[in-house]
Amino acid sequence: MSMLLAWSAILVIVVFVLILGVFLFLIFRSSGQSSKNRKQPVYSDPVLVKDKRTHVWGGGNTSSANTSYYITFEFENGERQEFMVSGKVYGEVAPGDTGTLTWQGTRFHDFQRARL
Repeated sequence: MSMLLAWSAILVIVVFVLILGVFLFLIFRSSGQSSKNRKQPVYSDPVLVKDKRTHVWGGGNTSSANTSYYITFEFENGERQEFMVSGKVYGEVAPGDTGTLTWQGTRFHDFQRARL
């Protein structure tokens, strides 16, 4: 019986260390990306909205669902880049819109649609 108790204690410690390790990894990765973005210059470029998509995650018996919003922009040189945006921006933009994208690294700042 004491051998089973010892193995159970070891298993609990290993699971705790793994969960803590994943949590710390995610925090450091996120802060590293934010730091890298802050060091980048801010750009404003004319773009075309190519596509938009959502990613719904979570939700279950005890939690509510969350939605992340993404827009893909195409620059004048043909390159494309996808940015996470707010639900408000997502709702105001449609594929085919043109305008000026302001961005820094992987961070979206603003999109001003061109007036017709």
